[in-house]
Amino acid sequence: MLYWLFTIEIMNINHVGIFLKGAKDKATPKEFSLSVIHIFPDCSPNLKKGLRDEFYKLNGRCEINPNKVVLRERNPLEGFYGSRINVEAIVGVNGSGKSSLFEIIYRVINNLSCLLNRGKRRKTADDLYYVKDLYAELYYVVNGQLARISCLGDKVEFQMGKEASVTLTAIKDGMVSSEKVLMADFVKWAKENFFYTIVTNYSLQAFNANDYKRERCLILKDTLNDAMAETQAEGHVWMDSLFHKNDGYMTPIVLNPYRDEGVFDLNKEHHLTLYRLSAILIYAQVHDRRFMEDYDLNDILYTFDSSSLEKKYVERYQMEFKVYDGYKFSPLQHNDIGTEILKCYGVMDGLNFDDTLQRTAAMYLIYKTFAIANSYPAYEEFSGLGELDKFTQRVEPDTMELIYRLVKTIKRDKSHISLKIRQTLHFLNALKNGAINSQTFLTRKISHREYFLCVDEGKDLRSMRDIQEYLPPSFFQIEILMNRFENGQRVNDTPIPIEQMSAGERQYLYTFSTYIYHVLNLLSIQESHRVRYRNINLILDEVEICFHPEFQRRFVYELLGYIKRLIMNRNASFNILIATHSPFILSDIPQSNILYLEDGKMVMPEGIKNPFAANICDILYQSFFLKQGFVGEFARKKIKRMIERLLPGGHFHDDSKVEYHLLMELIGDPFLKMQLQQLYEDRRKRNGKG
Repeated sequence: MLYWLFTIEIMNINHVGIFLKGAKDKATPKEFSLSVIHIFPDCSPNLKKGLRDEFYKLNGRCEINPNKVVLRERNPLEGFYGSRINVEAIVGVNGSGKSSLFEIIYRVINNLSCLLNRGKRRKTADDLYYVKDLYAELYYVVNGQLARISCLGDKVEFQMGKEASVTLTAIKDGMVSSEKVLMADFVKWAKENFFYTIVTNYSLQAFNANDYKRERCLILKDTLNDAMAETQAEGHVWMDSLFHKNDGYMTPIVLNPYRDEGVFDLNKEHHLTLYRLSAILIYAQVHDRRFMEDYDLNDILYTFDSSSLEKKYVERYQMEFKVYDGYKFSPLQHNDIGTEILKCYGVMDGLNFDDTLQRTAAMYLIYKTFAIANSYPAYEEFSGLGELDKFTQRVEPDTMELIYRLVKTIKRDKSHISLKIRQTLHFLNALKNGAINSQTFLTRKISHREYFLCVDEGKDLRSMRDIQEYLPPSFFQIEILMNRFENGQRVNDTPIPIEQMSAGERQYLYTFSTYIYHVLNLLSIQESHRVRYRNINLILDEVEICFHPEFQRRFVYELLGYIKRLIMNRNASFNILIATHSPFILSDIPQSNILYLEDGKMVMPEGIKNPFAANICDILYQSFFLKQGFVGEFARKKIKRMIERLLPGGHFHDDSKVEYHLLMELIGDPFLKMQLQQLYEDRRKRNGKG
């Protein structure tokens, strides 16, 4: 097993803090890539599956020499895909180990997160579970330095550049280690040295919890022994915790789409997509661009939906409907928690309780304030406010101070966490000043153009951030209508709802909107007390599912285009890692950035041609290990059998003639037809009929 020369065993919180505080301030990130995955012999077979005990090299930034990862002096592809963007791929037949290799990456990140996030998770974000028997390490490059994360069973090592490595211990002497990392130290370390991973895999067979129940995992609680920790983790799967994102992007990985026991809710996914797409499509329209080839935005319609908020109060928090429906604001006295929250937001003056929209907006502010206080680690100090069902309680002096500081913190927070609060305040202000007519908004659908004219206060909404700021609150339903074009001409007489688009087109929207949504959320985090990831790793597993070849051909180009058009790479660096079976996608990636897998091994087929800008047939044959050619297996067998009959020694009879003439009529390749014709003529001559 490979051990590093310098290792610092961290025995207490102070040592961890000293190390992390010692990290040097670095410039804005310019280079980031995942480079090597190394699996040790001690790694459990349940974890590595068909993978081997070896180094898997993802790009040409590093070399293996011979059992050591060495960083090359310069990046040969610097700027090739644009500033601060790297693209790489893993290819191989089904069962070659692509997804298994990705899962090793997820486990490494998960285990490090368990140790760094210990004591920082909240009840609305699932506990993380430490994967046992994992012996693997991940190498990545940040700003010209080689970093390493090693999971060595009960401990995790981290090393940046030539600095001494740091060890965080999960289990020590049969007990769960109590060492922690201070929040401030973790925030600083993650911003400078680590990356956030966004994963998509829409395969029906992916991320099924039942497939991972044989893996041993622990919950890392203080003062627990190993056996007790495993017992408490029984029935849990580490992967399930990586779908939930109520932690302010503290856990540096998210899996998409969300699944429950391997099943993802298509209706919920569609609803999320509508919300994410609305801002993206408006942005594209404002800048006279198309988010999707052959489609542009016709309109977005918003419909008031009172039931969505009611369900949050009544169903989620088991509140009696009469309590929710009968609640009265008390503007003249310090009465209840809900009223004090509204006073702190400054919305009580002129608030008309009898106006349905104003009441709904105010009730939403109360709900969302409680949700923020109880969901995000950065708001831990405000958890004493309690659950939403306490909003009617009388305000005590200590609660008053807590509410004041909470609302002040939310108003100062300009990240995604408080975005819906800001949207609601804009909406409520427009209602109170008469810019919005309540009756109009209650009785019909409102266009996005009409809505912005009511709430934008004369602002020129051109940036994605500003557009998001002024979208309607979440108690409005969203309907997106599109126009379709062929050869530059609109072909639809009536607007096309997204629901009527094809499965492949909607898959395209789901995939791209997911990445854009999460990246923009990450980049929205500005405050120093939260993690501001500026290295972003996008993993796309079998991304071409449902995509027409034209979608596949344009995929890399379009993804890069979104990153650049939204200027996301101005303040962040991107590594895009794709597992694919598509020659069209692979033709956009140089050979140095492709990992070829066969039977769990890294291979380099003899005489392989560089797939970048190469002929698609050559890519299929060489890069995807199509040893039997490009013809369908049924057709290949049919033709092979005919060739065997036509060759000397073959059994060619009258029935064979019938089959031969049928094949000649059906075969589309003229060269193949010519070859078969020649064999047939030779056979006739041998039979004395030529």
